[in-house]
This record gives sequence, structure tokens and C-alpha cells, in this order.
Amino acid sequence: MRRLRRFALPLFAVAFSALVPAAASAAGGCTARPSPALSMPAGVKALKEGQPLRILAIGSSTTAGAGASSSDQSYPSQLARRLATLMGEGRVTVMNAGVSGETGPSTLARLQSLVQSQPAPHLVIWQVGTNDVVFGGDPTRLRATVTQGLSAIAAAGAAAIVIDQQYFPGITDVARYETFVDAVDSTATGRGVPLLRRYAMMKQWAAQDPQGFRKTLAWDSFHMNDAGYSCLAEALAPAIVAASRQGGVGTAMAPAKPAR
Repeated sequence: MRRLRRFALPLFAVAFSALVPAAASAAGGCTARPSPALSMPAGVKALKEGQPLRILAIGSSTTAGAGASSSDQSYPSQLARRLATLMGEGRVTVMNAGVSGETGPSTLARLQSLVQSQPAPHLVIWQVGTNDVVFGGDPTRLRATVTQGLSAIAAAGAAAIVIDQQYFPGITDVARYETFVDAVDSTATGRGVPLLRRYAMMKQWAAQDPQGFRKTLAWDSFHMNDAGYSCLAEALAPAIVAASRQGGVGTAMAPAKPAR
């Protein structure tokens, strides 16, 4: 039975410290940003009312942090630290609901439950699709899964960002793999949901700078390492900060605190 990987803190809680360093920023190939621009009315409203912006990061091993040196180097942990620095400590909480090895339909069932939980998330970052290819899934079913998930997020009043599949050197049938990438991408873009095109970024990076690209992968040349997860956090943070400023909500640099 797979176990939900969480930070060792209460639900939706992450300890922030401006002095806890994230992994070194990935090299110049880390260029992707979510598109179109993120809008999160419920999150902006919460910030205006002095409540924290609640983020749910859900998915499989990329979200759980497989390949990282520790759970503190998963992308949700690194993203939490970046947002604490950019927006101020206590203004953002992140829940890591990643389960390694999970396919889209299993994640969908958990997502539908978590967006109805209390306190509910204002923003869901959904990394989806890689295991559906690897374990012999079907792109049509994946498309339906993403559609149902995005509908559940919208019905709960939350905003969403979708992260598509990773590129890795061991892909044996690129054409088949890319039909699954298209299933995720076309579904997200068709609904106007911000999409982080990780696959295209990583594939281009591998072609233009093979050595730099390999430095973002773990020992298995499949999962990301600390630097790869830093790239995801680097790609996501500016979009979230920009969305938080809509409606006149300001951000502030977090005050430095002694490292624990």
C-alpha cells in the first residue's frame, strides 16, 4: 500500500526559513514558465483577509521528491522556501501530496477528496502523466482523467497549474510518449489552465546542453535530483507571486531568521 508523503507538520503546513538554502538553481536550460498567466481569486481574497495562501502539490514521484537528497529538496519544499522569501513567512502554506508510482486515475481519486477537505486549497499544482505512459496506459483515458481533475478543482473554487510529463534519456518510443504529453497539454490549454511544459523544456535542454541536462537528473537518469527540483520551483514561484498581486495584494520580503 502506497503511503502519502507529507511534511512532518500539520496539514497544509510547511516550516519556512529565509536562510534555509534551496538547491542550486539549475542552468540556463531551465526556461519554462506556466502559460497562460495564473489567476487565483480565492487565494487573493484569502491574502487580503490576512489568511495564508494554501497550495496543494499533488502527483507522483516528481511531487513526492524521488531522487532528491532529502524531502527538504523536493520541489514543493523548495517552492515553499522561495515563496516565503518573496511573499513573507506565514503567507503561504504548501502540502506535498505526492505518491511515488501513482498513475493519473489514482491521483484523481485523492485530488477529488483533498480539494473538498478543510481548510481547502486555493491553488492546486498537479503533476500528471508520466506513469500513465510507463505503465502502459491509454492517452484517451489520461485525457479524461485530467478533464475530471480540473473540473473538480474548478468546482471547489481553487485555481490550478498543470505540470506535464518529464523527458528522460530512456524513452524508447518517443512518438507514443508524446501522444500522452499531448493528452495532458491539450486538455489543460483547452480549458485555459496554466501549463508548465516540462517535457518540451527538458527535451530541448537535453539536445542543446546534454552535460548540463544530465546534472538535473538523479542516479537513475529518470527522476530529477535537487537541481532538477530547484528548476521546477524556479519556474513556478514567479507565476504564483504575480497572481498573488492581483487586486492590490502586495508581497514583502521575509525577515531573516536564525537557521534551526
